[in-house]
Amino acid sequence: MTLAGQTENWSVFFQGDPRHESLEHMTPGSHGHALHAELDVRSPDLIIDKTRFSAFLPGASTIDAALRARGVDTVVIVGTLSNVCCESSARDAMMLNYRLVFVSDANAALTDAEHNATLNSIVRVFGDVRATHEVLALLAGRSGATTRQASAA
Repeated sequence: MTLAGQTENWSVFFQGDPRHESLEHMTPGSHGHALHAELDVRSPDLIIDKTRFSAFLPGASTIDAALRARGVDTVVIVGTLSNVCCESSARDAMMLNYRLVFVSDANAALTDAEHNATLNSIVRVFGDVRATHEVLALLAGRSGATTRQASAA
């Protein structure tokens, strides 16, 4: 998330002390802003900056236009924090009519309780929750990997 010059636009969010500390983690050049060193990023991959927790919030990034221009209809969500940026993006992507897959073991929150609450919310209303090996099987088109419908139990 890119927040340079955004503190005025987020003035309510940054009024609290703990929240202000999070600005440091979301600033370009900081450790919290950097892509993980083990990610396999290649030259055709898109890297899109965002200025809000949800990448799909209008004006927060160009992701919606970039995906639609490529005919993408499904979004796979991985990252941190499960219950902040990842859940915000997941909810907004679904509301923009994208199919949604939230990867249970490729998202993380500060606590298991927060992470699990997000997984429950996603699978009950917004999309599918899958483990990494299931998503990789679906992407590879392996037999036996069928799409589960998100449903409330």
